[in-house]
Amino acid sequence: MRIKNRVRMLTIYFIVIFLFFALIFRIIEASAKNVEDSLGIKVPIIMYHSVLKDPSKSNDYVISPIDVEKDFIYLKDNNYTTVFISDLINYVYDDIPLPKNPVVITFDDGQLNNLEYVLPLLKKYDMKANFSVVGDYTEKWSMLEDKNLTYSYLTWPDIKTLVESGRVEIGNHSNKMHSIDSKRKASTINEGETYKDYLMEFGSDTMAVQNKLHKNSDVTPQFYTYPYGFYCAESEKILKSLNFKATLIVSEKPNYITKSPECLYLLNRYNRPSGISTNEFMNKALA
Repeated sequence: MRIKNRVRMLTIYFIVIFLFFALIFRIIEASAKNVEDSLGIKVPIIMYHSVLKDPSKSNDYVISPIDVEKDFIYLKDNNYTTVFISDLINYVYDDIPLPKNPVVITFDDGQLNNLEYVLPLLKKYDMKANFSVVGDYTEKWSMLEDKNLTYSYLTWPDIKTLVESGRVEIGNHSNKMHSIDSKRKASTINEGETYKDYLMEFGSDTMAVQNKLHKNSDVTPQFYTYPYGFYCAESEKILKSLNFKATLIVSEKPNYITKSPECLYLLNRYNRPSGISTNEFMNKALA
């Protein structure tokens, strides 16, 4: 009789404990959902540029394939899931869920070494990345036979290969405005320039890339990546009118994705330089 009572008491005890922790879990889950609803889903964006093996080339915008691979391993080991910019767009507009711990990887400028070194790593670790290409660079290198990984850029067929892999999404990084000179500061409006004149310049430059990508690579980008991160109110207005659903800059801040389309514009990114460890960089970018 005593044994039966003890068994009964233990059973009741474990049921109470189970219910207690289940309640705690539900409270934590509800709190997290409330935070998500109020702030949005936190989505860090990591920005890379050129990827080269030669250590003498390493700098703030050139990193080794080994370091890229270490970064990818870190993300996988810490349960992050890479997503396309279009996945963020689909979440906002069509309520298509994002995975837990989403992170966006971007590569700017469309350098050939991204195809050589990055695509195999994306396949190896089952990841996605967003490549933003400069139309003028791609046009030039599509007419050349120069395939030097140090300075060559992707061709139209290269871009098509990347997209068909299912691992890469393409963004618009301007046609001839990837420069800072006496004529214009990247793709921003000049002081004293009329909106009408700027619309002609910036709108034409932007659509030149859209048309070239559509014609030569069967791609129509949904996002615009500002050269050097420079933007203005006028550029945002024009890009929205051209049906771009997202724009990317270079401010090193986290992003919070809500159901408001405005959250997709001026997305912040953390530049990945060489010279620091994966842990040091990720502690900043994912904090």
